[in-house]
Amino acid sequence: MAILDRAIRRVLDRMRLNVRPRATAGRQGGHRSPFKATGIEFADHRPYVPGDDVRHIDWKAFARHGQLVMRNFEEDRDAFVHILLDVTGSMSRGKPPKIEVAQKIAASFAYVGMRQFDRARVLPFADDLEDLPLAVRGPQDLPALEDLLSVADPEGPTNFAAAVKQLAARGTPRGMVIVITDLMTPDGWDDGFRHLGAMGHELRVIRVGCAEDEAPAFTGELELCDAETDLRVRLRVNKPLLERYRAEVKKHLRGCREACQRARGRWIEVDVAMPTDAVIKRVFGGPVHRTAAGSSQ
Repeated sequence: MAILDRAIRRVLDRMRLNVRPRATAGRQGGHRSPFKATGIEFADHRPYVPGDDVRHIDWKAFARHGQLVMRNFEEDRDAFVHILLDVTGSMSRGKPPKIEVAQKIAASFAYVGMRQFDRARVLPFADDLEDLPLAVRGPQDLPALEDLLSVADPEGPTNFAAAVKQLAARGTPRGMVIVITDLMTPDGWDDGFRHLGAMGHELRVIRVGCAEDEAPAFTGELELCDAETDLRVRLRVNKPLLERYRAEVKKHLRGCREACQRARGRWIEVDVAMPTDAVIKRVFGGPVHRTAAGSSQ
């Protein structure tokens, strides 16, 4: 079954990516830039300076005011969209698995970016970045996108800070960075978000959660296995322990959200139990998100 079926694409056809002008690239594309150019759409006037192209003198303004002024135009610029997709072991949890929801979100951003003539790249990460990210520029790239995402089996540990350093080392052009993850590892997020902000990227963090992450229901004498490291531990799970666990998860997510905000990023939370169209509308639509406690903000 296709990751983006016709129903999802109909929803996506109404969506648009708005990238801050300072995070756009120099090539013409689908985003309005504050940089003045010689085409696209009239912006304002400026005084004529000897050596200016006389083709852009506003002769009507000269006839009215007797002064030579140049017509400035706004330029539509291309936006690089970098989609960092968490494919670590913890993404296998949930019903449906978090990785399936994350794949749909990643494909959705690539699809919308493609429709706006942006350059969208999907970069799966675990403890490092995939060697061959997929660039999506047109409909001809969608089958390859589906193939890449369909084989992204969640396994291994998370090292987000290392993945971001690799992204920077590759000379990644400034643009929008969309991080799709469950955030279910304690370290690396603050450094990674700060680094992305310092690089001039516009950051959007989409946290994909499930009930098992925030409020596990099991109790008793259990052997638990870490989904990312395979570390096993035996312990007695009771109500006080579960309450402490929930408090730690809530504290962790609050810290990640604050780190995202310090990097001037947008924080969005979705749950695997949400209908697909509701997930799509939330990640594209605005700052409304579900907190770890389950309320909307």
